[in-house]
Formats: sequence, structure tokens, C-alpha cells
Amino acid sequence: MSNVVDRTDLKEHRIFVGWSDGYFITSADLNFRKGLQEMIADLGPPAIVEFRSCDGGYLEENEE
Repeated sequence: MSNVVDRTDLKEHRIFVGWSDGYFITSADLNFRKGLQEMIADLGPPAIVEFRSCDGGYLEENEE
């Protein structure tokens, strides 16, 4: 599976929520509210919550 995202399809700002063990969810997820609640119940409070603009924060083909 590729981590490359076609930026032409992504025109919305989003919220990134991440945990120190690598799990994350963004507001681009159609089930963001439900998923966020479930992840907090399972993983506890997130380590990071940040705003990401529509033109930044995506993985490029050569990034991991």
C-alpha cells in the first residue's frame, strides 16, 4: 500500500490527532467523531492534536 496522496483531491483543512505509539486519526476520516471517541477510550488521551492546512502535512512518495 502506498502512502502517496493525490493532493488535487484534498482541498480541506483537517485536524490531526496522534498518540505516542503511532496511532492517529484525522478529521478527513468520515467517521472522525466516532473513531476519535473509540481511540480515546482504547488508547487514552492523545499526545498531539494539531491543525493541518490543505496544502501541507501529507506524506510524499519518498517519505516514511
